[in-house]
Amino acid sequence: MQEDWAAWLPQHKQRFYDSVVREWEDAYAVLSVALNEALSYRAQGELVRAREGAEIAGAVVNRLGEPLLAAYMTLELRGRHLPAVPAVNPLNPEFFRGEAAQQNAAWNQLLHRILFGSRSRYLHKLRVLESTVSTVVDHFQETAADLAEGVQIHPQESWLALDNLHYDLNTCLRESVVMLKSFLRALPDARLDGLRDELNASAFAVRSRVRPKLSRVSS
Repeated sequence: MQEDWAAWLPQHKQRFYDSVVREWEDAYAVLSVALNEALSYRAQGELVRAREGAEIAGAVVNRLGEPLLAAYMTLELRGRHLPAVPAVNPLNPEFFRGEAAQQNAAWNQLLHRILFGSRSRYLHKLRVLESTVSTVVDHFQETAADLAEGVQIHPQESWLALDNLHYDLNTCLRESVVMLKSFLRALPDARLDGLRDELNASAFAVRSRVRPKLSRVSS
């Protein structure tokens, strides 16, 4: 995995990788600015503006969640037929703050030791990331909506939860960036064509479906 991360990509793959990661990073930056402003308003005692900021953060979190989920879908479908399997390391529970995300990471870590074959490990990690991002985004939206409406009994805990969910989403983003590069390293050059269209189609499918709220993924 470290070798894949440090290795260079051919120019056409590097351009593709840079464009996808830039979109993810831009979406994450929008979410981070919205949440940080909300937290800043709360620290200054401007609670109305803080609640408005929470509402904005809840509205933009899917700008990152949807493309990540679309990427997992595409990388899983493509990964089933790759002649060479991308290298993966298991998720580390210590890199997450939320209980659901930590449980998912621990589950992936356990299955990584049990599953035979690198392809099974690769596919399982994608499924765990998909479940984790879906759960984190759903929880983020619900918590932000409750804060915006002022219905939380313990708002301090809810604000802390938003911060922790943002942290876990960032961890998933970093894992996704590494997995994308490993995938592109394993992808035959001739199969890069059409990948952008597949990502767009997957993004449309993600927006159209109702995602289950999972805290754990089966193998």
